[in-house]
Amino acid sequence: MTTVIIDFGTSNTVVCTTDLITQKPRTLRFEGMSRRFEVGTEQVSVVPSLVFVEGQNSILFGEEVRAKRLGFAQPERCFRAFKRDLAADFVPPARLLDGNSYSAEIISELFLKEIWQQVEQQLQPSHVIFTVPVGAFERYLDWFRDLGDKLNMPTVQIVDESTAAALGYAVKRPGSVVLVVDFGGGTLDLSLVRTVSVAAEQQAIRAEVLAKSDAFIGGVDIDTWIVEHYLHKIGSSREEVGEIGFMNLLEVAERVKIQLSTTDLAKEAWFDDENFMSHELQLHRDELGEILENQQLLEQLRQAIDEVFAIALAKGISKSSIEQVLLVGGTCQIPAIQQLVISYFGRQKVKLDKPFEAVAHGALALSEMTAIDDYLRHSYAIRLWEPHSKTYSYFTLIEKGAKYPGARSEALTLQVAIEGQREIRLDIGEVAEVSQAEVAYDEQGRMTSSHLIKQDSYRSLETHHQQVCVAYLEPPGQTGIDRIQAQFEVNEQRVLVVTVKDLLTGKMLVNRGAIANLK
Repeated sequence: MTTVIIDFGTSNTVVCTTDLITQKPRTLRFEGMSRRFEVGTEQVSVVPSLVFVEGQNSILFGEEVRAKRLGFAQPERCFRAFKRDLAADFVPPARLLDGNSYSAEIISELFLKEIWQQVEQQLQPSHVIFTVPVGAFERYLDWFRDLGDKLNMPTVQIVDESTAAALGYAVKRPGSVVLVVDFGGGTLDLSLVRTVSVAAEQQAIRAEVLAKSDAFIGGVDIDTWIVEHYLHKIGSSREEVGEIGFMNLLEVAERVKIQLSTTDLAKEAWFDDENFMSHELQLHRDELGEILENQQLLEQLRQAIDEVFAIALAKGISKSSIEQVLLVGGTCQIPAIQQLVISYFGRQKVKLDKPFEAVAHGALALSEMTAIDDYLRHSYAIRLWEPHSKTYSYFTLIEKGAKYPGARSEALTLQVAIEGQREIRLDIGEVAEVSQAEVAYDEQGRMTSSHLIKQDSYRSLETHHQQVCVAYLEPPGQTGIDRIQAQFEVNEQRVLVVTVKDLLTGKMLVNRGAIANLK
């Protein structure tokens, strides 16, 4: 069996397989698309997650876009961070270029289709694994499943990014407890994983996901903050430099950020020939640390670590039980991030061995696992409208933290709302807590921030927020009479399914049907 891992990242994408000779992970390199650079003593190949629409029949991908600096020349035709837009609740509007509309979904599909075609030129895969953020909603996961069908991919499996990295480290160490801090371009993900041997005479390993935490924050946010900090310093604004100018400054900020991983002071310049103005971004490492603190990024990292600690302690796992803390993702190369994690765990436990490849290489360890005991990061709930308060409330079907497969709630008994009603529909989705920070400036022009504001985010399982039909009624329903009984559970693919019984006729209307697919 030939397994291919696709770690689709906000800034960079890594594709790997197992080398048939050495039986070790091998990262694939694609001519014209891959970028190769040195990390320590090793060379790493990644595909920059960039797409440039050159014309109606010409689209460029990856390193070709970055190397030619096409984002500077025509930033309106350059797409970056589209993975993050794909996962977001509110996505930017599609861009109209050469008479065609390009949304985050379309660009992501074009990008991954090109990668898949490159893969097929080198291999004949029989198994594909996509890695996704810990906090990914079901709608995002469904997009990957649908893409697999569109591209005629073989068996498709999905695994959390940080969990995959933990498995890659722990698979050869039965009994170890490993924490992965995966901080990339778009998200912060943490997974605490423990491995156990299935039997003394077997090589197979069973893995248990002990705790998970996440935040929708990453390197692309840092680039934006650096530009906003610079513009405020020179007395300018995003509106004044224009959208194209702001996009160019984001590229400059990214280069400054990368330089500060290895030096105390970084400087990059760009000349805005449209407004005949020269920009010089200069930033000290300590100044970047202040920006991260004021923007509450470091506080969100602290809260994510504390959440993992709290969950782990409830399961009898102490901080001293953690063998290794693995830092993964480009944002983990920022010294302020490393210092914070080291302050929690000590320098000896914290490792930054494979910041770009750990997730993809780790996912290959799934072939050596007999099972992974995982749990839900989000709750599944019904959204109800409260006419008196004119607000939504949620009735939880399956609590977050429940293990799957087999997670179940008590059966739900429902009535029709209108006499003669022929079907029962429910607005079912996932609920997660998200954090946001409000930023302001004081009289001296220094950046300040408020406390993090937490609120529930609801994502419907249906596209366009259509209600899910769970039952067709024959004969029609009568008000005031219990009509159906619905039993909800989560299957092996982490999909909410329902079994529905008609209490009037005794018929089984739905038997473990996937909620999102019911029409």
